[in-house]
Amino acid sequence: MRRLILLGASNVTIAFPLIVESLRAAFGEPVELIAAHGHGRSFGKKSRVLWRDLPGISVCRMWTELERRPPSPRPPMALMTDVGNDLLYGVRPPQLLDWVETCMKRLQDAGTEIAVALPPRDSVLRISAARYYATRTIFFPGGGPTWAAMQEMFHEVDAGLVELAGRYGAVTVRPQREWYGLDPIHIRRSARRVAWETILSAWPSAPSIRGVGAPVWEGLNYWRLGPADRWLFGRPQQRTQPAAVLSCGTTISLF
Repeated sequence: MRRLILLGASNVTIAFPLIVESLRAAFGEPVELIAAHGHGRSFGKKSRVLWRDLPGISVCRMWTELERRPPSPRPPMALMTDVGNDLLYGVRPPQLLDWVETCMKRLQDAGTEIAVALPPRDSVLRISAARYYATRTIFFPGGGPTWAAMQEMFHEVDAGLVELAGRYGAVTVRPQREWYGLDPIHIRRSARRVAWETILSAWPSAPSIRGVGAPVWEGLNYWRLGPADRWLFGRPQQRTQPAAVLSCGTTISLF
């Protein structure tokens, strides 16, 4: 059973049924899927969207769970994506990159093959200041950096990710501008299949990956799965993992 680790935010959440089905079809065997994602997810601090809070990826319970579980018989494979939300929370690039490096080091220590989806540079940097402020208000209400400051920080994070990837032996994949529409940070629906085929194929040892959609009812079941830790209306909730064991033997654990 191959252990696959996904770290990300809203793009992973939106496409999660597509990702699961594509990986199941590509590997042709049960997989152990471990994911830390969620709308507005931060890499290092508790993040809130509406009435739901999630812990930062670099400090969530996934890392102790990985240490507790038996080693994978084959090298694990990990994908890191959606790096950048923290800038809109007021986190400076050095702090964000430090959180990302913490994750990379832990993955490298576990012998993991790492792929990093870089920020959608060509989509984000072409927008106008008005579109930036509109997007920020919709997805991250409560303020944030100016457009000029965001452009500078975006370049710093992008360059920092490339440098970290090189240092930790990770491969990188650059999102395509045509994957995005008016929303510069979320892959548009019509492009999701091609986009995730490209992103998931970044692993050097990955089999040929083709986007496989899930029936609506099955997709809803994937989205309903609860993570190990979250807060709803300020009240903590904990769930045992795996959150799901599929009939084929694939397990899904969420953190």
